[in-house]
Amino acid sequence: MRISQAFTSDEEKELLIKLRGGDKHAVKTWYNHFFSYFYNLTLKKISNTNDAEELVQEMFINALRQLPLFRGESSLKTWMTSILHHEIADFYRKKYAKKALQTIPLFEEILQKPLHGSEDVTKLVNSVLSEMKKEYRELLLLKYIDKMRVKEISILLDRTVKSIESDLFRAREEFRVIYLDKI
Repeated sequence: MRISQAFTSDEEKELLIKLRGGDKHAVKTWYNHFFSYFYNLTLKKISNTNDAEELVQEMFINALRQLPLFRGESSLKTWMTSILHHEIADFYRKKYAKKALQTIPLFEEILQKPLHGSEDVTKLVNSVLSEMKKEYRELLLLKYIDKMRVKEISILLDRTVKSIESDLFRAREEFRVIYLDKI
């Protein structure tokens, strides 16, 4: 297969069969063929080279995971471009969500009244969690105890990433309000 030029329809079908079959050489060929294109495309949207490379890597991983779902109604490149656009959108959503979270003065308020040991903190956190809405409590536990990413939570709960992000924001706010009432 050619690496420098676009795949023909037959070459792409052959590559897809090998990728779905787990052929390591096909994965390497696929990666080498498309990496530069997607990396340069990402750099147009994200100026940080490390972030751009990470997003392209994430796109390749997600494309491999979703390969069984690819129906071939578009070219492989078009399909992968769609996945990349979702990755870039998630990147910016997370970036702005972090900025929004920094506006919540939860940690400053926690530090204003220090507790006397980890046992006190554990009791207080458990007490706050027990008073929260069940849905919000579960989201916080998945995110911070199980260390799941928002995308993983959305898949687990069969919801959109955006709805999980919104509910996580509300859950953190509810935690903050209950916490402040207890201290």
